[in-house]
Amino acid sequence: MELFEEIYGSYFQVIRKILFEAGTRPLTRKEMEADILSTASMESALAILPKLLEGAWSPLLKKEEDGRFSCVLLPKQGEKAEDFLKPPMTRLQKSWLKALLLDSRFRLFFPAEALEELEKAFEAVPALYDPADFHYFDRYEDGDPYENPVYQNIFRTILEAITKRRPLFVAYESRKGNALTREVLPCRFQYSPKDDKFRLLCVSLSHCRPKQFHVMNAARILACHISKNPVPRDFDWDIRPFQRQAEKPVQIRIRNERNALERCMLRFANYEKQTVYEAESDTWLCSIYYDPADETELLIDLLSFGPVIRILGPESFLSEVRRRVKRQHELFYSRVE
Repeated sequence: MELFEEIYGSYFQVIRKILFEAGTRPLTRKEMEADILSTASMESALAILPKLLEGAWSPLLKKEEDGRFSCVLLPKQGEKAEDFLKPPMTRLQKSWLKALLLDSRFRLFFPAEALEELEKAFEAVPALYDPADFHYFDRYEDGDPYENPVYQNIFRTILEAITKRRPLFVAYESRKGNALTREVLPCRFQYSPKDDKFRLLCVSLSHCRPKQFHVMNAARILACHISKNPVPRDFDWDIRPFQRQAEKPVQIRIRNERNALERCMLRFANYEKQTVYEAESDTWLCSIYYDPADETELLIDLLSFGPVIRILGPESFLSEVRRRVKRQHELFYSRVE
């Protein structure tokens, strides 16, 4: 069973729209057809209209003397269109959202007031699962301190700067333990499932001009506040010109089995990719572009897919794959002996 079912599909959305409009004023057949085409396709119009006007869904509408149609389910007085068109949530969906609310990472993206409202709204709803039910065997245990109020305030300040596209003054601790201060343009957050850490991708400023690309661990940021200085004109918030990139992408061949393609696309969603289907071999050839700093994490993720993918190159990356596989083989047999 799907968590979010047909009520979120185009059929239900367009019918809700028609019912709301027909509840405020009678509609002609052409007006209903135009509503369908604005939300769905011509094929949908051919399927929906007959059911809505003469078929199984016709009890929802009443035909007036002038040939127009009005809705028998009138919107409540003062009800907004977005409220009437909003699909209701099932108990399963509410339970899933309650489970998300228990996730300390999820809570970082909401201010305290919004969290209080959400907790009140889902107070009587049982959670679908508890985050403590999961044991992660493939990630480090020294993740970010999500429950720390100082970390939460810093995270939300950075998030506000990213959303509003404002410069940010940050004081952070370097790897050598030195405290440094910089004015940066915060572009986006990046989450590492292996490290269980958030990183800030940003560009430092020098004399109000973009200078250098940086990756900062969120937990190393000691303090920050939004700057009042202007953003440099025509700054590219996509930050691609500033990011480092390996000389050659990693090329993999994905077999058409065990849902491998979808799993790869989800796993490597944060990487730039080019994927081509090859009908002769019934496989997909995928090129993954990456920052050299992420090479180890990418390599480990690729190895986790086993035989459903084959790493084709480049040769430097393949050499590291062979070295790691050989090392794992030696460790396994040394334990057996």
